[in-house]
Amino acid sequence: MQPDLSLVFTAHGSELRRYLHRRVRDRHVASDLVQDTFVNLLERPDSRINDIRAYVYTVARNLLLNHLKQEARRRTDPMPPEAFGDIAADQPSPEEAVDARQQLERVYAMVQELPRRTQEIFVLNRIDGLTHAQVAQRLGLSESTVQKHLAMAIAHMTRRMRAR
Repeated sequence: MQPDLSLVFTAHGSELRRYLHRRVRDRHVASDLVQDTFVNLLERPDSRINDIRAYVYTVARNLLLNHLKQEARRRTDPMPPEAFGDIAADQPSPEEAVDARQQLERVYAMVQELPRRTQEIFVLNRIDGLTHAQVAQRLGLSESTVQKHLAMAIAHMTRRMRAR
């Protein structure tokens, strides 16, 4: 049989609110936790509770711990504006951008040295991400032919990169 919640609230509500307020240092949060505690009690269908006060405090303590964990996850530490200058930008530096562009141009030039069909297979597989089977189907070739062209392209590019 469920205890009469109005009697339990009258007997333990204020004491529970003080207990929670000492821990969270916020009257509103403490009141919310008390309310959540009694909602929890209300939602328990016909549970047998031997010591209602101990049960109320156990529920409240669990809700408090959950609240404190959530607060810890949400907490952010204030930082002075100067500190944001030390955070790395998502963009590459101008030097890195030029270097990446030059590398891309070298790879593009190496691909242009390949026979037209090998270029097409290389781009579909390595750039567009198609599987060997998908490339073969798209171009009307066997998978073996696609693999041979890719092997030739990779060997060519490896030789050219080593030569630099």
